[in-house]
Amino acid sequence: MNTNRLSQLLRVSAALLCLAGAASAQTLVRYESQPGSKMRIDGTSTIHDWHSESQLIGGFIELDAALVEAPDKAKPGKVVAKGETFVAVRSLKCSSGKAMDAVMQEAMKEKENPRIVFKLVELTLKDVKGTSVNFEAKGTLTVSGVTKEITFPVTMLRRVDPSHASFSGTTSVKMTDFKITPPAPTAAIGLIKTGDDVKLTFEWAVAKK
Repeated sequence: MNTNRLSQLLRVSAALLCLAGAASAQTLVRYESQPGSKMRIDGTSTIHDWHSESQLIGGFIELDAALVEAPDKAKPGKVVAKGETFVAVRSLKCSSGKAMDAVMQEAMKEKENPRIVFKLVELTLKDVKGTSVNFEAKGTLTVSGVTKEITFPVTMLRRVDPSHASFSGTTSVKMTDFKITPPAPTAAIGLIKTGDDVKLTFEWAVAKK
């Protein structure tokens, strides 16, 4: 084997070793939804504020194992992550009772679009404060069959057991952005109308697959 050929093989081997090292340093660990999660929608109406809440959040997130186990050592910036979560529209229960549940399901076109879905596109580490690891999440939110880009802050709560974690966050959206007409129960003869702006709040418990 000539010297040039040997040099080429050595360079290729070194590159492969570097790639293998990088892959092992950023091994993605899959965490899946657990009981104890909830998502809440808060809104207003012409007579009182209202909220609707689901105790079920499905989905997964994949994160660098090192980020979960030792976030203090991570540098602020974009991190490697994948994720998708969803909430069944029928699982949302309104504070105004079952009649309002049906009104909301109709407004959100639940039969054709049974899930609210968020797909993670980009996750950026902001800082670590005590047990809180703060991120900015960017992704797509699909409601009533309409998909919009959305960015909002997310906090991961550190736990002693790295096989479990929890995420929380809050953001605001407009119903009309998702082509949803703010519900106005027909039984109220137009006297009750809901506001366009709603606040979404979630607490999502996950554990290693």
